[in-house]
Amino acid sequence: MSRRLWILIIALGIGQIVSWGPLFYSMAVLWPRVSEDLGVSRLVLFAVVSLALLLNGLVAPAAGRAIDRFGGRIVMSIGSLLSGLGLAIVAIATDPYVYALGWAIGGVAMSMVLYDPAFATLSQHSGDSHRRALTAVTLIGGFASTVFWPLTGALLAGFDWRGTFWLFALAQWLICLPLHGLVIPRRPPLATADKEPGQSREARASPEQLRTFHWLAAAFALHAFMMSVLAVNLLTLLQARGLTLADAVTVGAVMGPLQVAGRLVDMFSGGRIPARWLGAAALGADTIAMLMLGQGELGVAMAMFIVGLYGAGNGLVTIAKGMSVADIFGREHYGQWLGRLARWVYSSYAVAPLAFAMLFRLGLTDLNASWLLFGFSAAAFVCYLAATRAPRGPIDKAPT
Repeated sequence: MSRRLWILIIALGIGQIVSWGPLFYSMAVLWPRVSEDLGVSRLVLFAVVSLALLLNGLVAPAAGRAIDRFGGRIVMSIGSLLSGLGLAIVAIATDPYVYALGWAIGGVAMSMVLYDPAFATLSQHSGDSHRRALTAVTLIGGFASTVFWPLTGALLAGFDWRGTFWLFALAQWLICLPLHGLVIPRRPPLATADKEPGQSREARASPEQLRTFHWLAAAFALHAFMMSVLAVNLLTLLQARGLTLADAVTVGAVMGPLQVAGRLVDMFSGGRIPARWLGAAALGADTIAMLMLGQGELGVAMAMFIVGLYGAGNGLVTIAKGMSVADIFGREHYGQWLGRLARWVYSSYAVAPLAFAMLFRLGLTDLNASWLLFGFSAAAFVCYLAATRAPRGPIDKAPT
């Protein structure tokens, strides 16, 4: 890869860390202080964050189309401005309504600054190195929780939650905005097909193409549902299998490094593993992990193996999602297809914790929850196989 491409990869990777950290990971540390100060429950706080994720999914198709047409420099720069604005509004919130407004703006910004817009931007400038470049960005971005959980704790101790959100807002404006606005090149010229007047988007998508997309969307939406539930309930499910809270925390810490390790495998393979095999292996690993989690009592070593297997598969799913879209639908309208897929994925991610909370209230036990998650994971694996069941060349048509 060229020096210019490496500079772009590093810029986008740093942008992912600084975007994911405040917009996604920080509330795991900040919510008790925010809840106490605003006088609202944890359920309300995280319902608002779920709303932000839902808005991300709803706006993502439009953001993808804008990147295809105007390039990532403009769209991701606007996203950085909106991220800072949303976080600044959260910082000054004195009631739940202003707090919700800040996160709503943050949700719109997510559709312009997280992985999918970064992948769409990268596809316009990476040529034949697209897969290696995409994997490299996910490797850097994978350290967001590693950096921001302890950093958020340190900032909370020194600046309280409002000062922490102000610093997060400044980070969007002083770090992400220059990286996106100055390092991302201008978008290459649009293809002729995009310039032809009177050609509707509906006319460009074939029924076969849409069927394939629906299978792919179902696969990654089901996986997102399972992943979202685990993000909230993993420690509880491990304790239901006989681990102490301390052991569960130790086991849970294995997941992050194994996500990075899984991505390193793809990086060092040089992209020789076909995308559909990579995706099948990733979703298959997560399915096996959920099956093992549903068994009887676990020791610490076995629990580490299960969580590590899930982490490695989960790390590869991010790469497989980006590459499967490119392999099946091509890169001419890559941003639009990623945006449409993001609508399903983030909507599923947003509703999952609340849906499972309702099931727990209706009597679902922690033991049975593991089997239900296995069902979601297995269904995701089957849907992915249906989407990629036969090799095909890229279609290079815009979605409906």
